[in-house]
Amino acid sequence: MTKYQFSKIKNIHYNFFSAERGFSSFPYNSLNCSFNTQDSYENIIENRNLVKDMICLNDLFFINQIHSNKVFFLEDKKQLSSKLNVDGVVTNLKNIGLSILTADCAPIFFLDLNNDIIAACHAGWRGALNGIIENTINKMIEIGSLRKNILSIIGPTIQQHSYEIGNDLVIKIECTTEYKSNNKILVEKSKKYFFNLPLFIKHKLNLNEINNISDVEIDTYLNKNFFSYRRTTQNRKSDSLKKATGRQVSVIGLK
Repeated sequence: MTKYQFSKIKNIHYNFFSAERGFSSFPYNSLNCSFNTQDSYENIIENRNLVKDMICLNDLFFINQIHSNKVFFLEDKKQLSSKLNVDGVVTNLKNIGLSILTADCAPIFFLDLNNDIIAACHAGWRGALNGIIENTINKMIEIGSLRKNILSIIGPTIQQHSYEIGNDLVIKIECTTEYKSNNKILVEKSKKYFFNLPLFIKHKLNLNEINNISDVEIDTYLNKNFFSYRRTTQNRKSDSLKKATGRQVSVIGLK
């Protein structure tokens, strides 16, 4: 488990968990928290319970992430059992951990402690380009947040030097306002293009008037304490195991 802090903020529990200290065995070892794998149900439940105990929250709320721009407002504890195909969630409920699963994509947390509103979203390139970040912020605004009060932190994600992309995605990125404001979002080396997803996210946040931003700056591809879908598919020799990658969880909750 690795913990990062904006500063000493009271009444907030959050954690970017690594792949370590769980119950799953190879190839999902060890703190795999995703049911969208071939890992056993029992292992995943044990892993999620371990996370809940470690972060000291009453419940964890998971969404079924689909690389969309859809956001859900969790306003009642009766909704905790909901199975939702969304990639962002906002709440003002206490002792509920908003949980994001990743294996190279970026988990992003948002806090407005003036109004006791938090949010979390899952942003790979599709979600980041298609609106998950601004939609999450807008949902916070809808229920009472002010942009000037919102803090944001970007969790462990694949970094630019590890993130080679194809020409089709290059063209999409070059059309964005974020790229036009900072072309370092793409770097060309030896006729290969590398995408800086965290830098793109930061510019997206700035364009949405979110200026208090932190970044843990951990590369999930290079840091083997974290799950990385790209590292696994590129380096694992067995075809049957190439896509067998766990998902680490990132959790934020109000106390």
